[in-house]
Amino acid sequence: MTTMHHGYDTSASDPHAQAGLAAFAALVLADEALQARLGAIEQPDAYVADAVAIAAAHGIVLDMEAIRPDRLGISRGTPSPVTLDRWPPCGWLPARAVQTGVIPVFDWAWFGPQQLDMPFYEEAVQRFAPRPFNRMFRARTSLATLMAGADAAPAPAGFVHHMSRCGSTLIAQMLGADPHHVVLSEPEPLDAVVRWAMTSGAPLDEQVAALRAIVAALGRDRSGRTQRVFFKLDSWHVLALPLFRAAFPETPWVFAYRNPVEVLVSQRRQRGIHTVAGMLPVGLLDIPDAENMAADRYAALVLKRMGEAVLEHWHLGGGLLVDYTEMPGAIVDRIAPHFGFVPDPGQRAAMTAIALRSAKAPGLRFVADSATKRRDVTPEIDAAAREFTDSIHARLETLRHDTAILSEQAS
Repeated sequence: MTTMHHGYDTSASDPHAQAGLAAFAALVLADEALQARLGAIEQPDAYVADAVAIAAAHGIVLDMEAIRPDRLGISRGTPSPVTLDRWPPCGWLPARAVQTGVIPVFDWAWFGPQQLDMPFYEEAVQRFAPRPFNRMFRARTSLATLMAGADAAPAPAGFVHHMSRCGSTLIAQMLGADPHHVVLSEPEPLDAVVRWAMTSGAPLDEQVAALRAIVAALGRDRSGRTQRVFFKLDSWHVLALPLFRAAFPETPWVFAYRNPVEVLVSQRRQRGIHTVAGMLPVGLLDIPDAENMAADRYAALVLKRMGEAVLEHWHLGGGLLVDYTEMPGAIVDRIAPHFGFVPDPGQRAAMTAIALRSAKAPGLRFVADSATKRRDVTPEIDAAAREFTDSIHARLETLRHDTAILSEQAS
């Protein structure tokens, strides 16, 4: 540990309070059992009482008011309470990346052994990061520290690339139906590393080391029962496919896609950041005059770039194409075997049950919407699709059918 700050309402000029906080922090950071005990507490008053009791048992005077959290929770970009020169213990995960300069740094939070069963990683962060323990012991590491702490962790079982709005969240949820599987769905710290790698101009070996490190950190076996780790990536990460193949040449990947007009209708209803000009670094997409382009045309060009990336780098190997119309059956019958496991009857039943509900809103039943999306195609969307995406979609379909035939012949 190199520096220590606290984020609580106490007088910074009170040396006794500062000494108590420092001694308590040192005690807890050296004891994983105490981290697990305090990290599991959700109510601030219960946390304060237990922290004071623990401190007293070790001869530390800890004022209750000195550690009572304020109402703000974790605030991105502010000084972190604890800056580490090493990875925190196994129950911790990088929660968020913070841009303090050109190179991102990472704030960690204690998640414990709990399964990440929410549709997106950010939802898990929102659940665990505001806990009192994480507000007091938010740990920050640099990218260099992240890279230095990475060991020879097992490679992920699979990466899910996708066009967006094409069933990728369903893929992630069904893969996560087995409690021995860990699925990281669009974790922001990983995105920060990919963006840095694609825009920094750093040597390829540094980019590879950084990607391996953040994947290892996010995919830690926190429960002691993890058998496979999967990553559902942000849609624009397919543009970094050569980097992923360089870092993880043995890890298979999937590209999920859908008829582009249906994706474009979905993006018009609620735009993802990758389809809004200026929201991603220019170097990622390289679309000239993007800021003056009509929204639907820009979105179609983005989808075109994604499809081109798959086609251009298909020769790197490890890929599987899956069209939205093949789901959910293809997730059990094609994606799972591609990722190294054939679901047994129990796994198959659990995966199939998930397909009956909405992937992004698990409390709701799934309702097919392709017909509705086709009905809502506008002349602008139709024109953009004809100009930019129809030919790419046709090439993806041809490649999917051709590789399926080759696979059948090989078997």
